[in-house]
Parts: sequence; structure tokens; C-alpha cells
Amino acid sequence: MGIIVYPPTIDWSWMMQRPQQLMKQFARSGHRVFYCNKTVSARPVEETEPGLFIVHDHEAWVREELPRIRKETGGNVGVWCTFPKLHSTLARYQPDWIVYDCVDDFPEWLPYEREMVRMADIVVCTAERLYRRLSRQYPGKRIELVRNAYDPDMGLHLPPLPGVEPPLPPDLPDRGTPIAGYVGAWAPWIDEPLLYRLAAAVPEAEIVVIGAEFGRRFHPGRGPDNIRYLGMKPHDELAAYIRAFSVCLIPFRLTPVTLATNPVKAYEYLASGKPVVATDMPECRMFAPLVDTGRTPEEFITHVRRRLREPGDAWARTAFALENTWAHRFRQVERILPAF
Repeated sequence: MGIIVYPPTIDWSWMMQRPQQLMKQFARSGHRVFYCNKTVSARPVEETEPGLFIVHDHEAWVREELPRIRKETGGNVGVWCTFPKLHSTLARYQPDWIVYDCVDDFPEWLPYEREMVRMADIVVCTAERLYRRLSRQYPGKRIELVRNAYDPDMGLHLPPLPGVEPPLPPDLPDRGTPIAGYVGAWAPWIDEPLLYRLAAAVPEAEIVVIGAEFGRRFHPGRGPDNIRYLGMKPHDELAAYIRAFSVCLIPFRLTPVTLATNPVKAYEYLASGKPVVATDMPECRMFAPLVDTGRTPEEFITHVRRRLREPGDAWARTAFALENTWAHRFRQVERILPAF
């Protein structure tokens, strides 16, 4: 078994699902995984589960601990990197292999991509659009499509206990009020006017937004009164909110970034069995008929109205999520890496 390093890109507590979930899968399959935070704390290394270590003092760990661990274990060192700007820093780990995991199509990342791809032994990516672009631009490189997935540890797929009504988060409306909800960053790619139009079209429902402000502010009072912004919630509380939704939303604007996005939240929503309505993103069309996609604002609103009345096949949605877990994705990764 080897040593897997995830270099300091985003702190563990921020919950960027894909690298965290894949690092958990590496650890659960017997590797020693070191997820490097940007933080420095009195506790330089923290083991969160067997084989999975969060590094809180990256510079000291690379200088003192990594050489010792490599010598003691004799294992290969692999680097799994999602941020191409780090390409010039990866040699310090003396890696036996590098995987570049292309998770987004942010234009500000593109100047660093070519060198990152050159250094990588394998490139994996999350969406068909990314796969086509990377295959076209780097014809000599091995490119693999490994989509996002559902984390069963969230428990969204589990039915409620007989006779036990799940607790309702206190900042949600009383039971009986329909809720159309979105969980995710309040970011520039959210179609804010679409949510305002939806709120005006379904005044009997609450439109609930849960997530951190990321690159934009939420302005209370700008839209109809039935839009409620609850801010960021701890990850272990999200399941209770999603279970309370009547319809789950992915209200993304169609941009180069979102056209190449395979939303983790789609798998989580589907695991709950709840109906899901998204804008016309290619990776969401792939989920049809389990996800309804609206090509226009009118179609999006029509789908939400219909699903508020007719939720549809909850069992099929949950079954799909359970066939697309992070353990399934890791089995793809294992087939990719044996040569190293």
C-alpha cells in the first residue's frame, strides 16, 4: 500500500466533497493518506479515521515527517492534485506518480493547466465536456472520466424509522409548508433572478437557500418575501434540511463553468428520493428522467410546480444514488492506477 498526498488546496473543514471523499476511499482501502490543510495549529497532524491524516503544519510535515514516513514504510508516494497552479510545488514530495483531477473549468486556472497536465501521469475529470476538451487539447495524455458521487455516510438514502417523524430544523417553516430548496455556495453562477421569478410563481412555497456566500453577497429583501437565506450549515446537518425539502433545486446560470459541472448535490438530492429540478446543464440532462431540467425559466418553474404536486418515483432516485457512490468511483480509480 502507498502514501497518498493531497497538497494544500482547500481546508478540510470547507467540505470540498470530491477530494475529501476520494481521500477517504484511499484510506479505507489501506493506503496512508495525508490531506494537507493550509492551517497551522498546535496539533500538527490529526488522524480523523484509520489511515486518514489531516496535516495542519504542511511545511514542517514535508520537511521532517514525509521523509521519515517514506523510509519507514518503503511505500510509493502518490500526489492527487485538483489545483493546477500547484504544479511547480509538487516535486518537493518526490512523487512516484501524480494524478491531476480536473474538477472545474475556471478560466483563471487555464494558464497553469498545460504544465500541470504535462507533469501528471494521468488526468481525471468530472464531466463529459471536460473530458472532450482535455482529450482534444492533450491527445498524448491518458484522460479518464470519473464523475462525482454520493456519500452514504450522509444517510440520506435511509428511510425514516416507522412511526418516527424526522426532526425539523428550527429555522425552516412549519411542517405543511412546501419548500423548494437549494444547498450549495451562494456563488456568481447562481441564477438569482430565476429564484425570484420562482418565488413569485409559487407564493404558497418557501424558497430556501443554504450555503456560504462565495464571491457574492445575498441581499435580504431584494426578492419576494418567501425567499429565505439560511447561510452556511455544518455538513452533518445538511441531511435534515434536504429531507425537509419538497423539491430540490440546482438553479445554475449556464456559463462555461457550469456547462462543465457534474454537481455533487444532484447525487445527494437523489439519494433522499426527493424530486430535483435543474437548469439545462449537460451533466444534469444525463440524469433524466430522475432530474427535470428546464431549458427556459418558464420550463424550470413549470417543473417545480408539477413536482410540488406530483413528486414522482422516490425509490428510483435513491436506487440511482446508491449505484453511484464514492466507493463506486474509487473502484474506477483503482483500475486506473495499478500500473503505478
